[in-house]
Amino acid sequence: MTALTKTIMVDIDNTIADYTNGLRDYIRECGHGEDECPCPEPTAYDFTLTDGWPFSGDSKAFMWWHTRAVADGLYSREEPYAGAAEALNQLHDAGWNVIMATSRADDWRGESQRWLHRNGFQFDGYYNGDKTLLTPDVLIDDRPVTLEAMAAKGVTVLHPDHAYCTAAPGQMFHWRAAVPLILGGVR
Repeated sequence: MTALTKTIMVDIDNTIADYTNGLRDYIRECGHGEDECPCPEPTAYDFTLTDGWPFSGDSKAFMWWHTRAVADGLYSREEPYAGAAEALNQLHDAGWNVIMATSRADDWRGESQRWLHRNGFQFDGYYNGDKTLLTPDVLIDDRPVTLEAMAAKGVTVLHPDHAYCTAAPGQMFHWRAAVPLILGGVR
């Protein structure tokens, strides 16, 4: 009897790719110094709710900065979190069906998939859109609303220990290499 393959869906920004530091670095390159704009770790998923960013309290200003950063290559320049590729590749090698997923509506140039390949991620599929329309066995994500919706559907959810998602349902992790240990690394 063959074991059924399980599917794990993995978000990109602030889950395996460091969007926060990428955006912070971009803001610095645009001339906003640390004294003027400390750009601290966000305390809410909505970055505008964290003081110290050039768009604090202003969603239109955030979209302006985000759009400008993406146009200047933010998605290609984000750094992967240490151990993320190795952890997911370990699960892939153990037989998990790995689907990389993002809600990046502005990735029309395909930067996300090129970034994944360039950084050594092995995956079986790629999805861009509303993740709650799918039902994988496991979801790894950082967006609290998505984690809540998927947990309500019975999906096993895991999330990083960012301040804005520590209260979200599911298993929290710090080191990406811990993910295979949490899941047992088996099908």
